[in-house]
Amino acid sequence: MEVRHLRLIKEVADKGSLSKAKDSLFLSQSALSHQLREVESKLGAPVFHRVNKKLVLTGAGKILLEYAEKILTELESAEIAVKKYVGGDKGTLRVGTECYTTYHWLPGLMMSFQKEFPNVEIEICPEANGERCQQLLEGKLDLAIVSGEVNNANLEMTELFSDELLCLVPVNHPFAKKKYLVAEDFRDEKLIIHSLPLETVTLFNRVLIPEGVQPQRVTPIQVTEAAIEMIKAGMGIKVAAKWIIEPYLHDDKLTVVPVTKNGLYRTWYAATLKQEDTPQYVANFIHQLRCHVAGICG
Repeated sequence: MEVRHLRLIKEVADKGSLSKAKDSLFLSQSALSHQLREVESKLGAPVFHRVNKKLVLTGAGKILLEYAEKILTELESAEIAVKKYVGGDKGTLRVGTECYTTYHWLPGLMMSFQKEFPNVEIEICPEANGERCQQLLEGKLDLAIVSGEVNNANLEMTELFSDELLCLVPVNHPFAKKKYLVAEDFRDEKLIIHSLPLETVTLFNRVLIPEGVQPQRVTPIQVTEAAIEMIKAGMGIKVAAKWIIEPYLHDDKLTVVPVTKNGLYRTWYAATLKQEDTPQYVANFIHQLRCHVAGICG
């Protein structure tokens, strides 16, 4: 049985005749008669009795009407909810990440998101990379993409995905023959990092600083392509996420080495303020973000 059949039963029961129901259903009387015969054929029982030129529900018809009203009410509620979900919310979503390289996630995601929420403007906030959660607390961001969980009662942390960091080196580098690297291996190296301060760099805060190791030289370079060319030229090495490095591994001048015996992994989170009136579009953006980056970085 189809929704149109349920609407027919409800309207005819309300109006008392096919001729009166046809206008609200935008169908001819003959079309309604045909639909009614379809319903009765499916049920194997009459739905209406004709009493003094009026259609009155049979026992089977009363049962059907009871369910029809419930189903049609639920469908109407669903339609209203979807319309509100898609077009009812308006606002601005200010997004920041702690790492500039993650911004290549966003264009495809934004296009998909704004098909559902055309009235929501997304603002990308690239400045002040290091203190994203503090910016959330200060009201400067609505959503922060960060690596590592932050323990703060005022923040909601939603896990997105995990990635592995690998050391990218020239194929003729001594590290290329190692199964994995330890902190001491980096002491005499020229290390290229993405940005300062060192305490925010995973290699430093998880591996080097705990072991008291300082590389020979540390050079911050935010442009990945520039860092890659320097590595090819033997001017340094770099520890970066596998998903960042992979596009460059087709070059036979480069190879990767794991960091530590068990590997160096980090977990990414979407951080938002805990509040009761969080717009629906924020939760939707996080859901789409999780699916999007899992496909790219998983």
